[in-house]
Amino acid sequence: MASLKFFGVALVFAILGSAESFSLKNGTVKATFRNPVADFAWPDPYVHQHSDGFYYMPRSEENGVALYKSRRLSNWRDAERALVVRAPAGLMSLWAPEIHFINGNFYLYFALDNGDNANHRMYVSRALNAGNPMGGGWTEPKRMVVPGDDFWAIDGTVLQYGNGQNYFIWSGWPTIDAGFPQNLYIARMCDPETICTPRVLIAEPMYAWEQNAAPLLEGPQILHNAGRVFVIYSASGSWTADYNLGFMGVDNLADPMNPGNWWRHNQPVFWRNDANNVYGVGHASFTRSPDGSEPWVIYHAMSDPNGGWEGRTARVEKFGWNPDNSPAFPRPARIGVDLEGPRGE
Repeated sequence: MASLKFFGVALVFAILGSAESFSLKNGTVKATFRNPVADFAWPDPYVHQHSDGFYYMPRSEENGVALYKSRRLSNWRDAERALVVRAPAGLMSLWAPEIHFINGNFYLYFALDNGDNANHRMYVSRALNAGNPMGGGWTEPKRMVVPGDDFWAIDGTVLQYGNGQNYFIWSGWPTIDAGFPQNLYIARMCDPETICTPRVLIAEPMYAWEQNAAPLLEGPQILHNAGRVFVIYSASGSWTADYNLGFMGVDNLADPMNPGNWWRHNQPVFWRNDANNVYGVGHASFTRSPDGSEPWVIYHAMSDPNGGWEGRTARVEKFGWNPDNSPAFPRPARIGVDLEGPRGE
């Protein structure tokens, strides 16, 4: 539904399939929206804002990757969709796809296994036409081999660092059959499809809020601001109401392959909001409003504390910055309430 409020009179117009509305604020009509941003489950949302004015967001579907394309961050219901990658024969359980634009081309990163979770490893596909990621074709998924080990790996992301070097950061096990804990590792990349150094441990679960149901860190995401580099990660069991976000960082272009150069915040920064029926807040990614003026977080959460993996929907909210240029996240909002939309939509 959409409503326009004027002199206290509400004029209501039915707009099929939309959660948009408009409100009068300071004499100006402001577009608003309501979470979630799609009407189906969307775990582990990753959004890329491209120079063509579109947002791109991949989703695990049909044992492959469906890529969605939208001019609007706050509503993906009418987004263009294309199934761009299929898992190779014998592989399945495609988790947490991400799309990155690196050195002039698009890359998809995702985890696959052979039916046994212990065999999850990271894979990458490259767009064959950088100008047409929706229909130009993609390469067959290629396994990203880490020199010196063959351990469980999921949730890989790319840190494009200020020294011009790219690094891969992911969630992994300390040994081949560990199960837990899930730690965060980093390795240097030779190119966007190849890891060329052994992994280095940069974080393991150490706080109580990182160990609810299981000791795990996952979903690392890169956030740059004012010359600072942050890794926002998810902690605790993703199937629980206590899933949450923490953050760490490296400053002054220090070598990220040196674990001693990473600092870590000792409290969660985005977590459940029982008063608003928001639970399992996590696996976020970060972007900006269409006009570039506002930072936004896209994340998944549940409305039922026992919703589990099937109850996760994608939501977006605006956030800000602390005086030290670290991110300042709001308390997560209830679904179905009007929020002011991203500037430029």
